[in-house]
Order: sequence, then C-alpha cells, then structure tokens
Amino acid sequence: MTVPAPLDPIQLLSAVGHDLRQPFQAMRLFLNLLQMKLADPKQVELADRLEEALEIGAAQMDQVLTLASLAAGTARVHLEQVPLAPLLSRVTGALSDKAAAAGMAIRLVPTRLVVNSDPVMLDRLLYALIDNAIAHAAPGRRILVGVRRTGGAVLIVADDGPGIDPADRAIVLEAGGRLEKGGTGRRGLGLGLTLCQHIAHRLGHGFTLGGRSGLTAALQFSP
Repeated sequence: MTVPAPLDPIQLLSAVGHDLRQPFQAMRLFLNLLQMKLADPKQVELADRLEEALEIGAAQMDQVLTLASLAAGTARVHLEQVPLAPLLSRVTGALSDKAAAAGMAIRLVPTRLVVNSDPVMLDRLLYALIDNAIAHAAPGRRILVGVRRTGGAVLIVADDGPGIDPADRAIVLEAGGRLEKGGTGRRGLGLGLTLCQHIAHRLGHGFTLGGRSGLTAALQFSP
C-alpha cells in the first residue's frame, strides 16, 4: 500500500485560493439578483442579514488565503511609485459608513507622499489596518490617518480608544491572537493585524504598534 505524501496546508490553500474565492463572487451575484426581486420588508431584512454574513465569510476567507500565499511565497508583488493620497482616500471612503455605524469618525490628513510599494497589496494592508481600528476602538472615538515625516516617512493609523498593553502587543500580531477586552466590533478570526504585519514585511515596509493612550499602528517606508 502506497502511503500518500504529506500535505502542506499552506501550499494547499495557496494553490486553491482562486477557486475558493469564486463561490463567494457567485453568491454575491445571485444575492443581488434576489434582492432586486424582494418587496416584503421581512424578506428584505433577511436578505440584508444574509448579505452581511456573506461579506463576513468572504472577508475572513480572503484573510486566510492571503496569509497562505504570503507564507508560501506565491503572492505576486509589483513595486512601483504609488501616491498615497488617492489610495488613502479610496480606503477611508470605503470604510466611512462602517465607521459611522459604529459611532466613529475617520479623520484623514492630506498628504503628497509617494512611496515605492505594490498598490494592490498596500491597498489591502491599509484596508485591514483601518478596519481593525474600527472593529476594536470604542464608540465615539476618532481614528486618525496621516503621514508623519519625523525620522522618515511613516504612515500612522491611530485611535483614542482603550489601547493595548505593551505586554499584549505580541499576542495580537500572532495568527488567531485576540484580547478579551475593549472594542465594539464583532469577534473575527484574529488575523487583521497579523495580515498587516506580513504584507508590510513582504513589501519591505516596517510595521510597529505603539501608543500609551489608544493604539497607534505605524507603517515605515524606505527612503
């Protein structure tokens, strides 16, 4: 009897990532078609809840598959000169409704900084970083997004929420690491900051967490 070769789960997820994402795309299409035909308020509400669950599942699957591709070394990176302003405007605009629904406001400080990065991967990193701030800051808090040039070009995403104790910061950077305190967001997979750290490393950007009051995530760009 031939013993099958051991499976590498990271390589497996990386290889089938595209196929695993396709059913979510199809479900979005079918759900949108269904929503256009619904008139009964109760049915509309159920469809909206289904859409919310679908988007949560799709986002979590995307996090897992992106981390797998980064770990397997199959993530494609194309470095180029990327203006931060339009990228930050798009990401904060996409998350503004979610922040408002959570009782928060995103303050974006204008910048003219151009960095050497991959625009697609950087977009994903910024989205995950700001989305994490929304999920874990307290209602009524503010989220600040801007560039600090002291000591080099550093993109800052900061909130004035409860923050994370320095002793616990290593935990939230681990895959599945969660703290059982603070925030109002739903309980996810605990991969948001892990994803940010791994994408930043792949792009050659520094990534740190700090802040005594609230949490400050800093993305350091090379000159």
